[in-house]
Amino acid sequence: MIVELELKDLTIPQGLLPRVLTGTVEERVEEYKEMLEQGVEFDPITVWKRLDEQYWIVDGVHRTEAHKRAGRSTIKAKIVELKDELEYRIEAIRANLKHGLPLQKEEKILLTQTLYKLGVSIPELKKLFGVAERTLYYWLEPVKEKEKEELRKKALELREQGLTQEEVAERLGVSQQTISVWLNENSSQYQKLQKLQNLVKDGTPTPEGFKALSEFIEEHEEELREKSFNEVVKDQALRDILKYLNEAVKRDFKKLIDAPSYDKVINYLSSIYPYKELSLRARKMFFNKAQTLWESLKKEHEERKQFESLVLEKAKEVLSKPDYQFHSWRTLRVDLFRITDLQIFGKEELIDEILREHADELLAVYKQIKEATEDSLTEEELREIILAVAQKAEEIDVRFSLDEVEKRIIEALVQKSLRADYSVVNKLRKKAEELAKQMIKEHSLIMTWWMLNYSQEALKKIDEIDLDIEISDEDIEELKQMYENMKAPQAEKKKEKKEKSLPPDIEDWYRKQLELLLMDMGIKIGWVKAFEIADEIYQKVREYSQKAVRGW
Repeated sequence: MIVELELKDLTIPQGLLPRVLTGTVEERVEEYKEMLEQGVEFDPITVWKRLDEQYWIVDGVHRTEAHKRAGRSTIKAKIVELKDELEYRIEAIRANLKHGLPLQKEEKILLTQTLYKLGVSIPELKKLFGVAERTLYYWLEPVKEKEKEELRKKALELREQGLTQEEVAERLGVSQQTISVWLNENSSQYQKLQKLQNLVKDGTPTPEGFKALSEFIEEHEEELREKSFNEVVKDQALRDILKYLNEAVKRDFKKLIDAPSYDKVINYLSSIYPYKELSLRARKMFFNKAQTLWESLKKEHEERKQFESLVLEKAKEVLSKPDYQFHSWRTLRVDLFRITDLQIFGKEELIDEILREHADELLAVYKQIKEATEDSLTEEELREIILAVAQKAEEIDVRFSLDEVEKRIIEALVQKSLRADYSVVNKLRKKAEELAKQMIKEHSLIMTWWMLNYSQEALKKIDEIDLDIEISDEDIEELKQMYENMKAPQAEKKKEKKEKSLPPDIEDWYRKQLELLLMDMGIKIGWVKAFEIADEIYQKVREYSQKAVRGW
């Protein structure tokens, strides 16, 4: 069930969430905050509604913190039903492993050990973390060793209390043979184990160590065909040597990941350190066991290549857009999600890595689009943009918008296949703003001139009128035509006026005309500026109206 919850009602149970070492990652929270501010919508977080009515966050701590910093008060959440805190821990780990910031290896080990102590079985842990059983045994080795040491200590205490080996074994739930080994510290097996402790020095296996491991593998060859090394090898020194070999082979596999076949890989590795230190039989067994790792890494590598190809395709698609502005690789990654359908959650670090690896290639695509300059749009083109915006504003009864002018400037540059750089667009916007003021002034002067000189005589003396603008012959002809069109009804009005005893209120007539002009200017240039122009016109109206009355 998806609901909208108040952020203040959510609880983050510290110490129970999966991220036991890294906690909340500041950079990720800021990144999610920026995405929210850009309009990106996140998937709902997951919460557990407890019996005490508290909402514990199962999945979505970073998203929750980002919502708080973005000034949000609520967040969408999916409510799940859980039995207890153990199930809560498991569900939180499962959700984190599916997406989001990956857990560190050390965190997975600590979580595995914690859940194991709480009673979660090996099969359940294997399914939860998606790792091999031998890996789990390796992670749990410290816990098992501690359990073993505690049992050994308890066995000695019970033996000292007079219990027989059989009674001690029954009480502790182990075999009598195990009790016998624990008690017989001078046994040959114990002495052999003691000798093995010197097979690794300063973290590096000695020649004796490789020899001891080879002998152990050959001795347990049949058993190792069915079981993993971790299940068969119990001695810590031999385990350390295997760990050393596993880390080396993983590193070398990654270097040779593009090799045509596994056989070619092991043929090469068999000739170099540390693998050549093993006996032939032991080396063969080791590489047989390592084949699963090779196949896993190979599959992971192929999937990464496919994803890398997709990321590059989408990145080039975005960077080749003339209206796109590149700032940083991180913002490009966010824009890949915002502009394209690329899913980035849980893959942020991988995408950043891919973008930086191919930085030169991607920047070359970006630079293929020629940068616009302040001269990329002519004055005539800017005039057309201003008139188009003014006409649209008049049609839908809204105020003239410079933001709309800027939008059309960008569109005009894009149509010319030019990169609409913000600084250039800003300069063109300012240029358009000044041009718009000039055009409005020209329009106002022409209208004012027409209002104050609405007569055939004035039209004849147009060259004597002192204006700050030039009026073309086409404008004069248009004004004369307007006069001719209005001549007949005006003559009729004069006839009506002569029948009256008092002269007409010419000033009132001009005032009405001025109100129409004021409405037009107010919508287009703003009311403050419109009233300033209207006041100036009104003074001239009064002068001409007085002359008109005297002439009556």
